[in-house]
Amino acid sequence: MVASANIKTPMMSIPVLNIKKAHKRVKRLKKKLSRVCLGEVLHKVDIEETLCLEGTLSKHRIYTIRFSFLPYECYQEEKCVKPRDILHFMEKRFFKMLLETIKRKCLKLASYNTVSTRKAIQKDLEAEEEIGASHEDQDDNEAETEEDRFPDIGMTEGDADATDTKRKGNQEDEVDYESEDDHAIGDDDDDIPDQEMAATDEKNLEEMQDELYSPSSNQRARSRRKGWNEMAQQRIDAVLEGHEAVEKYAYDIDNELWCEVSLKLSLTKEYFDLASLVTSLANCAVIQETKGITRCLLNETNNKNGEVVLTLQTEGINLPELFHYSDIFDMNKLYCNDIHAMANTYGIEAALKILEREIKDVFAAYGIVVDPRHLSLVSDYMCFEGVYKPLNRYGMQSNSSPLQQMTFETSYKFLKEATMLGSHDELLSPSACLVVGKVVKGGTGLFDLKQPLK
Repeated sequence: MVASANIKTPMMSIPVLNIKKAHKRVKRLKKKLSRVCLGEVLHKVDIEETLCLEGTLSKHRIYTIRFSFLPYECYQEEKCVKPRDILHFMEKRFFKMLLETIKRKCLKLASYNTVSTRKAIQKDLEAEEEIGASHEDQDDNEAETEEDRFPDIGMTEGDADATDTKRKGNQEDEVDYESEDDHAIGDDDDDIPDQEMAATDEKNLEEMQDELYSPSSNQRARSRRKGWNEMAQQRIDAVLEGHEAVEKYAYDIDNELWCEVSLKLSLTKEYFDLASLVTSLANCAVIQETKGITRCLLNETNNKNGEVVLTLQTEGINLPELFHYSDIFDMNKLYCNDIHAMANTYGIEAALKILEREIKDVFAAYGIVVDPRHLSLVSDYMCFEGVYKPLNRYGMQSNSSPLQQMTFETSYKFLKEATMLGSHDELLSPSACLVVGKVVKGGTGLFDLKQPLK
């Protein structure tokens, strides 16, 4: 009852006209009004990270990110987007959003690491001071007891020579073992790149053979690449010129089912998980939406006559958008649970009826039946000033009776304001009459009884 303008579950409900043309068009409209996020059409994301050294001072990380999208058949019944729309969104908006998010993440981690480093340095200095003081005390104690602890530390010359000879022999053995281990490790490291190169060559050869022996994709590629090579190059150049951090860009010219981008970022001390960052950003990135509406549903309901009526229900509110489709919907039966929107569009009387129905539905969920006159009394009080006001102490601020304000909530606050402003009370409200012990002007208090004296 706070009369909030931003409700948690806004919705609209409107019946579809019972004609074949309207039923056909409303299915397309349902897809058009629904919001589509990138995460809903994204199949997987592959990220490869490499280190690039250019000279002694220029060091960079290169991230190669490959976005694979779902086939068009998987979402064409629910989404009003096509593969070319997804690629256009990636090139025009998503890469820019990704780079800005990475920049903010790096700055946040840098500031956090700076604060952590300062705290660690301060703790280290304090610890060193304590250790230094303890070492001084230990040195003093050791100097005093050194003669007592080591009374006979002298050695003969022969024993000293034997000890030195034995130590040198052990050091030479350790050097021999280390040199042998280094040679063995070096041989293993030389074998690893050869194996990786061989595996990569075999993989590339298999991919080339698959492309050569797939006649459908080969014919499709030949037919499309004739007129699209120049257009594809223009799109790639536009992406490279629009973003400085983008080093390479490629996309699926034939089926438009993937795109690959290489980001060249400066090497910093801050490291973060790019895969989780890309995933969270993809789930939030909106490809297509109608303002205020997130999803649409088509349900079949029964009217008062028992006839089946197709009804469009939306999560979110955008009344002006539905007014453009008056040839599809029955606009006289539009319902919306946003009372402020109904008051601004249809007037305060329509908002009053919506408020009564919403209060009734809240009690009906628990099986409670309330007299409609009680509900109309509450809704009338919240709307009788011509605006929708809350039924709490903030809504009571416009009341003309200070005593009624004090009997509701925050008595001290209303008493202080009435005293400072010199307010007076006409004792017309029931609460004010009860405070001073006056008969309430309601029920039997509305009239007086006269007794004849004769």
